[in-house]
Amino acid sequence: MAAQFFVRGARPDELATAGRIARDAYLLDGLIQGENDYAAHLEDAAGRAAADGVDVLVAVATEGDDASEPSTAARAIAGTITVAEAGSALADIALPGEMELRMLGVAHSYRGRGVGELIMREAVALAHRRGMEAVLSLMESNAKAARLYQRMGFERIPERDWRVPEIPELGTMLVYCAPPTVNRAR
Repeated sequence: MAAQFFVRGARPDELATAGRIARDAYLLDGLIQGENDYAAHLEDAAGRAAADGVDVLVAVATEGDDASEPSTAARAIAGTITVAEAGSALADIALPGEMELRMLGVAHSYRGRGVGELIMREAVALAHRRGMEAVLSLMESNAKAARLYQRMGFERIPERDWRVPEIPELGTMLVYCAPPTVNRAR
């Protein structure tokens, strides 16, 4: 049976896996090189989850006779994203009334199966349920993610583009905002 996916908040025993997935995705895509401070930050999902106003979400792959019932099906963490409300320790660009989407990563073995888009849709829906808009910043060199966000209807906000002072080698960070309603049709 093919894997099915659902998104929820990460459980404490899943945070180490979520952190490795985020770090490995950035390494695999060439967005970071080797071990460095940002790689360690990506890997520290437990630290992010402990911060006020921050949630770590995971996409769970279920396989088995009843994949709709996660407790009875084999589970694997397929991807992750961190969401940070404006004013929280992990919100770099979120303004009041916004939730920042950060550190999207999909495990290598689950790439190409719609997991990244599913996680993004659920993160945007979470922001909307909390009465917030969803924003994100993206490394200019990350064309693959830019295509996903454009396909989902995210809009660029070039006047909010910025640079990370501590990591100038990242270059310009491009800012996007999710549409008010994300269309679930493909």
